[in-house]
Amino acid sequence: MNDAIVAVAGWGKTEELAKAVAREQNPDRILVLTYTETNQREDTLRIFQKTNGAKYHASVIGWKAFQLRDIVRPYLPLLYPGVHLRGLSNHDVDLTKCLRRPDRYLTRDGDAYPSLLGKLALDVINSSKGAAIRRLEWLYDSIYIDEAQDLRGNDLCVLEKLLKSNINVHIFLDPRQSILNTAEKDPKYKKDYPNAEVIKLYREWERKGLLHIRYENVTHRSIAPIAAFSDVIVGDELGLGSTVSTVEPRGWHDGIYIISKADLSRYVAEYDATLLALQKSKKYGVSDSMNFRKSKGMTRDDVVIVTTGPIEKFLTTRAALKPASACNFYVAVTRAKYSVALAVENPHKVLAGIESNSLFNELNIRLFTYSLNEYWNLELDIPY
Repeated sequence: MNDAIVAVAGWGKTEELAKAVAREQNPDRILVLTYTETNQREDTLRIFQKTNGAKYHASVIGWKAFQLRDIVRPYLPLLYPGVHLRGLSNHDVDLTKCLRRPDRYLTRDGDAYPSLLGKLALDVINSSKGAAIRRLEWLYDSIYIDEAQDLRGNDLCVLEKLLKSNINVHIFLDPRQSILNTAEKDPKYKKDYPNAEVIKLYREWERKGLLHIRYENVTHRSIAPIAAFSDVIVGDELGLGSTVSTVEPRGWHDGIYIISKADLSRYVAEYDATLLALQKSKKYGVSDSMNFRKSKGMTRDDVVIVTTGPIEKFLTTRAALKPASACNFYVAVTRAKYSVALAVENPHKVLAGIESNSLFNELNIRLFTYSLNEYWNLELDIPY
């Protein structure tokens, strides 16, 4: 039976995947797919830890490598006789330029364009009249897909082909963390299911009987105020449910704070906090910073987030974030275990907006300032 586990940040998707793979009776017939090299390394390590001493292990490869190796290369001659595939191109092109000619899918050297690979794989599957899928059924009993929210465009059509096969497909995803894209220039589904709204497609597949969705809303990473704040960022329009935290507060400097961007370097040094920004930059006076995308998957006790204009507007006026902005902000906030500091241009203005916003009524977001007249020991709520 095909299934999809939709889990919040910090639930433990990678750990659960590794446990499931370790329970498989024929590991040499198990394939694990994920998009990024970082996730491939992490999945490989976790699975090895669970199956240490085993004679055989499941194969872990990238989604693009899977399409090239197991679908396109064996059957490309059926679609384009005489055309040879070399690998994956470092350059990309828009799928709208693809006119079913191989020179639109491939470079002159035979490298497939990343955003066109899903469409090429789909065309190859269709031209093989089912042989490409039958070959996969012969090779694999189960296919596990980690961080499946990264799959986009025609890659989702390839996934649907797998769901209709005799292979058991097990999917792990968090739509709220849809910040990467396997097919940036593929317009397929881009308007229908942007970012977190890809969950709507999975629900369509569930209605068709192609898979069963299981929702997991417990986080083992962030304390309750941070978990609640992450829910507000995404909203409840997609019906993903509220996040429940199992993390106990440490008892000092816990929660969500508003600080001035002018105080960034001092705050980072004082609390050993990790600085996250939409774009990594040295202008904040902090040598160790990271952009939102690169932070995905990590856990830190304390995090400082450099807010963008849309984020400040969201905090002060309830203006909804665009899907991509909401997912990026969600990822940044859910890296933190105990505290999140939101660095803004005008802390007093932002805090006033927050206090008038019913969305944040129960989150107890507090001002943190180094001003001699206003500095407060926030943990004790008495003047310093």
